[in-house]
Amino acid sequence: MKAKNHSILRGVRAFSPLLQAYEAGYTKEEIKSSVINALTPEFENAAMLDRYGIDLLTVEAINVAKIRNSDWASNLFDQCTRIRRQHLNNDADDCAKTYALWEESIGKALSLYWSAVRLEHEKTDLPLDEFAYELFRNIGGLIEGTLQVYLKELLHLAQRSQGESVAFSNIDSLDLGATVRLVGEKAGIASYLTLPPWNVPLNQWRNIAQHYSMNSSGSSIICRYGVRHQHSITLTRPELLDVARSLFLLFSTIRTAQTLFALDHADSLIAHCKGFVRKEADTQFQFAVGAASQGFEVVELEVSEECARAVLADVTAQDPGARSIHASQFVYPLWIATRSQRLIIDYRAKSGTITLRTIATAEDCEKVFDYTEDFAYLAKVVCFEPNPTT
Repeated sequence: MKAKNHSILRGVRAFSPLLQAYEAGYTKEEIKSSVINALTPEFENAAMLDRYGIDLLTVEAINVAKIRNSDWASNLFDQCTRIRRQHLNNDADDCAKTYALWEESIGKALSLYWSAVRLEHEKTDLPLDEFAYELFRNIGGLIEGTLQVYLKELLHLAQRSQGESVAFSNIDSLDLGATVRLVGEKAGIASYLTLPPWNVPLNQWRNIAQHYSMNSSGSSIICRYGVRHQHSITLTRPELLDVARSLFLLFSTIRTAQTLFALDHADSLIAHCKGFVRKEADTQFQFAVGAASQGFEVVELEVSEECARAVLADVTAQDPGARSIHASQFVYPLWIATRSQRLIIDYRAKSGTITLRTIATAEDCEKVFDYTEDFAYLAKVVCFEPNPTT
């Protein structure tokens, strides 16, 4: 049975800005140059940037630009980076071990985040009570499912860097309130975790969302938090949206600091990493993001064990003949993402017509994967069908 992955494809534009850049007429070379220039100041080992795909780096460059545009986010980013670099310099092996311990947890947390991105929908026209409910659902999911894990990883590194012999299990078992309190203290970021000007602790925003402790009255949203001493805060629709944006910037700052540190010092950190199995939806999402990095929008994606078919729509104004051959190379990434027995890439030109179909088999892709053959082998064995009619 084929699965049509509409939510995956819908989320790519929200995740990756590359499609819009290509549609605006920028070339791949122009985009890459701009991205490298933006990220170079954030790296101690700038040569590492050449190792990574433009799809990954573009997202991070935009995140850095947003962070550097905010004084508090920029300072938080620098503090998180400082803690990581200090521990790496003082004890590289322990830093790598600690980083590796959180590899799978962070991978799962990011999977939850990507799912939220893919399923996100417009809230502008919702009535106030539904707007508040939906936005707090996003806030609660972001804090509980994703940000919390990054805070625990940062706390673990901060404590290890201070000579504390604390185990992964001790940190992993902490509740959110204890995590926020300890990471604020040990990493020196307490002032950032109360979100001025509202001055509500991060864990209390989660509690408001988790316990649905809000109701609307007229144009106001009244939120309640606290057990022993209950507090309330009244927000308008725009103010609640500002809260959500600030929380997202907080998450983005802590996540981006962790990600860039990992990219910058991959050679030192990789020694203890074991990898983990990713969800099918995540690998398929990455396939679509990878296509976007080359100026192709995956507008259809159908997957079954027997066959995977992707339609790659060209968003550039470049020569369609050369672009169709470029698109054909995605049969291998499609197999990596789906492990289907038969792989089909349909190239759709700007005219809206599918002008080339490329078909490959899992057997041939496996030969490249196992290094039995090089990548050029696929060009010899794939089947090309110009202007397919079905």
